Amino acid sequence: MENMGDLTGTVTTENGSGRKKRGHRWVFADFVRKGVLAAFALSMLILAVYTAGSIPDPGFSDRLLILLLRLQRYAWWLLCAFSLCAMGFSVRRLVYHPCVRSALGLSFYFFTGIMGAGFAMFNSMIIAAAGGNG
Repeated sequence: MENMGDLTGTVTTENGSGRKKRGHRWVFADFVRKGVLAAFALSMLILAVYTAGSIPDPGFSDRLLILLLRLQRYAWWLLCAFSLCAMGFSVRRLVYHPCVRSALGLSFYFFTGIMGAGFAMFNSMIIAAAGGNG
């Protein structure tokens, strides 16, 4: 029955006293943490393409630029949502396992959430200044 931990979704680890400690694997928390990185990478990619397309030499059409702004807005809000969820899991981890790494993770997700919300508002200002409905 020692391998039963693999079937139930728990991980069995050996601590220093020789007793076995069971820990839970949070699949949704892993998904959210990876989602923060994916949303951040997607947001930066769209921002780089929009910035390159805004230069008059390549000459992206206005429709394509507005489409990129719309995609950018959704990517920033997705980053904000993933960051808030990951921040909730980080608070739990900080409470049960207090260490510097947990505090740094919490602050990272806090700043990515603030950054996502701030850039989403900035994106809405760009759309309003450009005269588009977004």
